[in-house]
Amino acid sequence: MSTQTKDDENKRRVSDLQPNFSTVLGAASQFKGKISGEGDYVIYGSVDGESDIRGTLILQSTGYWRGQILATNLIVSGTVDGDIIARNRIELTSTAKVSGNIIGAIVAIADNAEFTGEVHITKNDGLTIFNERRSEGVASES
Repeated sequence: MSTQTKDDENKRRVSDLQPNFSTVLGAASQFKGKISGEGDYVIYGSVDGESDIRGTLILQSTGYWRGQILATNLIVSGTVDGDIIARNRIELTSTAKVSGNIIGAIVAIADNAEFTGEVHITKNDGLTIFNERRSEGVASES
């Protein structure tokens, strides 16, 4: 029986809570349009468009996104030109480059992340600044 509380889960990295990812866009791939659906997504390539994901979206360091991103949880290690909105949590890792507004209940920004825009936190005490102690990749490749 787990004794982990909901507050303990909020203090964990989003990538620690994800068992696997149902959709992967490879580094050599490009997508134009709207991505919507349920499940967890990892983006290594480039997207020109918007999303509405009921799950976690990870934009790896090789990933580029132009347009608005909406997801339940969002981890950005790559480059975003557009607003990012999370129903729950947003994490910018040390390799993230974001030009746009950030809106989320919980926002965590690593040292050395590059960000131009405004941050809107929808939950009290929802901002965290952290030192990245992991390797660059946050999702394992299968």
